[in-house]
Amino acid sequence: MNSQSNCTICLNPLIGKQKMFCSLKCKNVAHQSYQSQKARGLKRKIALVKLAGGRCSMCGYNKNYSALIFHHKGGKDFKLDIRSLSNRTWQKVVSEYSKCVLLCHNCHSELHNPEMDLESASLSRLL
Repeated sequence: MNSQSNCTICLNPLIGKQKMFCSLKCKNVAHQSYQSQKARGLKRKIALVKLAGGRCSMCGYNKNYSALIFHHKGGKDFKLDIRSLSNRTWQKVVSEYSKCVLLCHNCHSELHNPEMDLESASLSRLL
C-alpha cells in the first residue's frame, strides 16, 4: 500500500508503486518547472559554498552567494552554475566540485586576466 493515497499535484489516487505522483506530467510540474530547478540549484550551490568554507579562497570575500563561483583547477566536465547544479545527480556535482576552488568574481577575473592589471597594463598593448 502507498504511504500516501493521492497525487501531491492533482490529488488523483495513486496506484501500484506510485508514492507521490500519479504520472510523469505531475512529477514534472513539481520537479522540472523553472522555479523548482532554480530553487534546487540554489540549495545545492549554498551547500557547496558551505562545504568550500563559505568564502573566496584568495581574498576571503563572504557577503553574497551570487558573487562566489567555482573555478576549475584542471579539466572540467561541466560548469557548476545553477542550471547544472539542478539537473545533475548530487554524486556528479560533488565529483565536479572536487576539481574546483571557491573564488569571488573579482579574484576569478584577475586569475583569468592577469594582463589587465591596472598597475602594469599598457592600454596600447591591450588594444
